[in-house]
Amino acid sequence: MVVLQIQQLNGFASYASRARTSRGRGRASTTVCVVQTQVAPSRTQRIMEKIAVGGEAGGAGGAYSYNALKRLDNIWSNICTQPKGPQETQQIVSRVSGFSQDYAMENNLVGTFDIAVCGGTLGIFLATALCAKGLRVAVVERNALKGRDQEWNISRKEMKELTEVGVLTEEEIEEVIAAKFNPNRCGFENLGDIWVEDILNLGVSPAKLVETVKQRFISLGGVILEDCSLSSITIYDDLAVMQLSKGDILSSRLVIDAMGNFSPILKQIKGGRKPDGMCLVVGSCAHGFKENSSSDVIYSSSSVTKVADANVQLFWEAFPAGSGPLDRTTYMFTYTEPQSTSPSLEDLLEEYWKLMPKYQGVSLDELEILRVVYGIFPTYRNSPLQAAFDRVLQFGDASGIQSPVSFGGFGSLTRHLGRLSNGICEAIDGDLLDSDSLSKLNPYMPNLSASWLFQRAMSAKQKLDVSPSFTNELLHVNFSCMQRLGDPVLRPFLQDVIQFGPLAKTLGLVMLTKPQIIPSIFRQVGIPVLLDWSVHFFMLGLYTFLSAYIDPVIRSSLEELPLQTKFQWKRRLEAWKYGAGLDYEL
Repeated sequence: MVVLQIQQLNGFASYASRARTSRGRGRASTTVCVVQTQVAPSRTQRIMEKIAVGGEAGGAGGAYSYNALKRLDNIWSNICTQPKGPQETQQIVSRVSGFSQDYAMENNLVGTFDIAVCGGTLGIFLATALCAKGLRVAVVERNALKGRDQEWNISRKEMKELTEVGVLTEEEIEEVIAAKFNPNRCGFENLGDIWVEDILNLGVSPAKLVETVKQRFISLGGVILEDCSLSSITIYDDLAVMQLSKGDILSSRLVIDAMGNFSPILKQIKGGRKPDGMCLVVGSCAHGFKENSSSDVIYSSSSVTKVADANVQLFWEAFPAGSGPLDRTTYMFTYTEPQSTSPSLEDLLEEYWKLMPKYQGVSLDELEILRVVYGIFPTYRNSPLQAAFDRVLQFGDASGIQSPVSFGGFGSLTRHLGRLSNGICEAIDGDLLDSDSLSKLNPYMPNLSASWLFQRAMSAKQKLDVSPSFTNELLHVNFSCMQRLGDPVLRPFLQDVIQFGPLAKTLGLVMLTKPQIIPSIFRQVGIPVLLDWSVHFFMLGLYTFLSAYIDPVIRSSLEELPLQTKFQWKRRLEAWKYGAGLDYEL
């Protein structure tokens, strides 16, 4: 008789085998053999533990270590196994009737400001724009306020928007650009490529960029509280009072939540509900690429792939890195719904090491991995997020203003920075800081809502009632049609701007070019999603009409309106313009 016992001891599997080896005189002697074996580390662990990791930055993609990967994977696993519906969450924000002066602040009040920005990595851009308008602004950052080593990829047009709001000068933009490259490819495995110019063709150093903006913010009189996290916010009739982790107290007329996708305020507002979708991203920056002059804006794999227990459609991006002529960053990403069978980031990285060499035409043994990057980016159908409290406004990733098919919100930040800084300044001047007025700054935008369909179309179904190659074929025919229709159609789409005319033309040409793909679209995304999307498509057309023809009539008489009414109408006109994508110019 053999009894097998398995125990888990500090990461080791301990196997104890007990066997009766002798009999006699009613007594048995027993020999116990204990063998300990350690589970072999994954390729990802072996690679990451060889890389020296320096100081990690806050924000998405700012951590590179294997331990940080496991922590993020644990967060992702908890999201996947979380039941649907509201969950119990920490109540960060509370409302108290009366004025702040009626309540004791004790002696550790840091100061009173017009605006306090929580979350500095992207929040520093808005903070600087507001400071340049003469407002008193403080930034609260739980880590040291600095940018990550891994570059942000962006177009020059989007960078120039930072100069228009006084955040950077033209000379400073040139100083923070680490890499420039052309042409840029949109590739579809086994089907063909489309080449464009000047799309995401700059590699910007976040470390230099954030430091430059940080110094400008300080020179304008801004205050930064580093290594200091938010504990709670109490909303009074006249101020928002913030309790910070070190016991300090800070008060302001308005709090900007720039703490990203996992903001505790955002979690409170959403009642702890799990996201509707998720973009999972893994990749690396490596040395040893001999062919390194062009970039991939998007490259789709030919068919659905099995990773762990899930079917996934894989997409790629690749960019020359500014650290050297042979250095290149490659990303692999996928869209999924949070569920128990979803792959972990480590699962995806294991697949990445297998597929990336073929994708880039290199041998992994010839590359020196400089850093491994990874991230999870939640998406929600109902975005952007409306203000839920007086005196608290979400900004950047926390607001959901970015496209659901993009990962990272820097491009959308630059696009909306001028609109938001002007609107916030007017809200402060007019004391229009109630939740209803603040919601006008993050309005419904039909072009953003219409993008949700694209994420669904790019997500692999777990029950394959469509061809495994459907997504690759759909993207290829769409991009081919946009290319035929020219730059006014293709270029806005490549920069996450959806416009009614270009979208309608593309859909019409796709139906004429490849009508047989239409039934697969219905099966892929489902009738309810298509019906919901049809509403947003109609609203996209309506917003286009209103912005083009009604806006000029109303704008001419805005100055005659009362302050609050004028504020509301200006925000409505902005919603029409930005919600129709008409802020974009070639």
